[in-house]
Amino acid sequence: MRKVKNQKVIRNLSDKSFRASRTRNTIAVLAIALTSMLFTTLFTIGLGSVENFQQQTMRQSGGDSHGVIKDITMEEYEALKDHPLIKESAACEVLADNVANPEFLKRHVELWYVPEYHYPHRYLEIEEGRAPEKADEVLVDEVTMELLRLPKETGQEITLSLQVGMADPAAEDRTFTVTGILKADPAMNTGFVVTSEDYLTKYAEEIKAAEREEYAMTGRIDMDVNFSNSFNIQKKLEQVITESGYSVTEGDKNYLSSNVNWAYVSDSAQSDPMTMGAVAGGLFIILLTGYLIIYNVFQISVVKDIRYYGLLKTIGTTGRQIRKIVRRQAWKLAVAGIPLGLVTGFFVGKGIVPLVVERSAYQGSDVQVSLNPWIFAGAILFSLATVWISTRKPARIAGRVSPIEAVRYTEDQNEKKKEKKGTDGGKLWRMALSNLARSKGRTVIVILSLSLSVILLNSIFTVTSSFSMDQFLKKFVVSDFLIANAEYFNSEYYGVKEGIEEISLSESFIRACEEEDGFERGGRLYMSNEVGLEAETYQPTENVMTDENGEFYNMFGSEKVPYQRNEDGSYRTTFYGLEDYPLEKAEPFEGETDLSVIKEKLATGKYLLGAVATDDNDQVIEDEIYYHAGDHVTLVMKDGEKREFEILSLIKENYYGLTNRMGSQFAFYTTADVFLSMESPDYLMSYEFDVEDGREAQFEEFLENYTTTQEPLMHYESKQKWLDEFNGLTGLFTLVGGVLTMVVGVIGILNFVNATLTGIVTRKREFAIMEAIGMTKRQLTRMLMLEGLYYAGFTILCSLAGGCLLSVTLVRILADGMWFMEYQFILWPMLIVFPILLLLGVLVPYLAYLPQRRESVVSVISRESA
Repeated sequence: MRKVKNQKVIRNLSDKSFRASRTRNTIAVLAIALTSMLFTTLFTIGLGSVENFQQQTMRQSGGDSHGVIKDITMEEYEALKDHPLIKESAACEVLADNVANPEFLKRHVELWYVPEYHYPHRYLEIEEGRAPEKADEVLVDEVTMELLRLPKETGQEITLSLQVGMADPAAEDRTFTVTGILKADPAMNTGFVVTSEDYLTKYAEEIKAAEREEYAMTGRIDMDVNFSNSFNIQKKLEQVITESGYSVTEGDKNYLSSNVNWAYVSDSAQSDPMTMGAVAGGLFIILLTGYLIIYNVFQISVVKDIRYYGLLKTIGTTGRQIRKIVRRQAWKLAVAGIPLGLVTGFFVGKGIVPLVVERSAYQGSDVQVSLNPWIFAGAILFSLATVWISTRKPARIAGRVSPIEAVRYTEDQNEKKKEKKGTDGGKLWRMALSNLARSKGRTVIVILSLSLSVILLNSIFTVTSSFSMDQFLKKFVVSDFLIANAEYFNSEYYGVKEGIEEISLSESFIRACEEEDGFERGGRLYMSNEVGLEAETYQPTENVMTDENGEFYNMFGSEKVPYQRNEDGSYRTTFYGLEDYPLEKAEPFEGETDLSVIKEKLATGKYLLGAVATDDNDQVIEDEIYYHAGDHVTLVMKDGEKREFEILSLIKENYYGLTNRMGSQFAFYTTADVFLSMESPDYLMSYEFDVEDGREAQFEEFLENYTTTQEPLMHYESKQKWLDEFNGLTGLFTLVGGVLTMVVGVIGILNFVNATLTGIVTRKREFAIMEAIGMTKRQLTRMLMLEGLYYAGFTILCSLAGGCLLSVTLVRILADGMWFMEYQFILWPMLIVFPILLLLGVLVPYLAYLPQRRESVVSVISRESA
């Protein structure tokens, strides 16, 4: 056969064929647009959320620098800063261990020196005024000014109570002039005061003295480092340190510690298989969905125009040229559909990103979704790939068909014909079933396309139904309300005698709660850090690490941290006393488990409970068990008195409900009465209580008013706070999954409509002949409606099988891997959708056949035979 190389003729043929297939074009453009929209929405949500989470995480971590070299001297900074890998660096210094103004009890404030050129990297945005220049000038954030009850204006004087170092807990008042107001970040509960370089010079001796104190923060210099990119940050930090003459090996004299800014996800993305799997799964589902409809559209179009392609073959057109004709049409449709999908998908994603952020830990923060070119590049690439994959087989079919085969081509020509015998005539239900079998490939694609959305819907609701509110709340709360001093919620309840009255809970607050209508039951929690575990009698478990000197230590990252000791040599211990209500919330793990027996034995003053750490799944971390039930321990009081106890049980650490929220190597519990026989009632840490059902909102209003007007140094936490977070998480998953399911469902319905319409159009002559031999239009309509019902019926069967299989495999694995989920097998979302499928199966064929019912048999046969 002679090849035709006239590209202009091929383009003209393709374009004229394109214009003749308006219905096909409309459906194909819509299908491609929906596919492109899904890809764009996914990339916008993904990249937009990552961008916002990263920005907010950077704010919480202190800035956007790639990494930090910690706790260095200025001499070390000078040696490091000129390394060729470093693009920019800054030495930032902490200038007070605590800003102790009483106004800052519910919002921690820090005093820093940051070089002015580095302000943008630390998100220090001056809204009004200028940077400080003198030793008594400062920048102050706007919320800190509000807490001091001062207008947000420059030129004012403020007095800060500064605790410099840890040796002397007393604070010194210093007066500063405000030269600038900083914008406060609503996502952070920390305020910042920034001073000038002159301050470092004026108070150099004070800062130097504090630097030498153990655990003091004053004088600590952190070197913020930025590289040319955010890849392999830790490796670059270590290279800078070693090539500058220092060591990254803990224990060496010239050791320098460093870490990556945890806001950067480029270093951790590969280590998060669940996130990568979710993204890959989303891309695969969209690719599959787009393939199902685009392939079906072109498959039907090629079959419909197969005689046309056969005629082209008779005049010398090659198979390759015919494939070009089909593909050129596909690319034209892609050019029309993809931009529409990009625009729609971006705005849909842009609308969802704020909802994602609002339901995250960064609630209330500013949300911005930039026109990231990677969003559109990724969406275009995957959309074009979907179109290319989807049109390959239809183009091959069109290119391979011979002129003779084209005249008698049908979709089921390769199927083996079976002779049907019967004496009861043609049954409509049999004819409808046979019609579906004539194009098995198309039937399977339509059923899969419809089933996919149903399976997705059921999987999403299975996941959300598996979100366990009890499991979620168990991690964070043990009661309806918890009240304490505001310092407790800032993780600053240390339980030491010095200043205990200023950080403990007041009895007047407890009485006010107990007297309020709706109060049900509660109990006090006492905690002291003045008790030690005698080192000589402590018997370590196999999990305790020991260095070459016999000292016990823990590893924090690359740092080896020895167990903290008191002045008398005993190990630092947190010692708790619980009244009955909180004691009943303890969950025994090892030893005695009967709470009534535990209460009875603890009351004798001879026994203790020991706490053990748990992971996110509430499983005890076996490697962090440092004592066992039955062990004997000796506690040393501040005055030197010693008291021996037997550990009755090990209980799971309840970080938010039964601790001071600071963590501890050794944590022991006893009853409140035994505690008070050993320590002062001044160590009252918190009080937990329940209220009557339906009174929660009223009681929270009372607590808010009381802590604002009566005792502003007190604060509270409610179960409702965590309930809102849980509902937000569930709502977020339902929202994103619902949007995906809806679009996939629309694509499935379009596939069904397209298959039904094309089937009716291509069988016009066949229907007319059937009418000519006695079949009525009503019977034809019923046959088509039965075909639709078969589609719906097979979709229901496929959805049930696929939905159940996915639920008991992948969804169950996901639920088992998440600490706040308990797998629930459900089918009700599919059962709700099935009647809708049956209705569509009846309505779509009925409405599609209406126009042909008005045509006469003669006119249809004459036109189709021409």
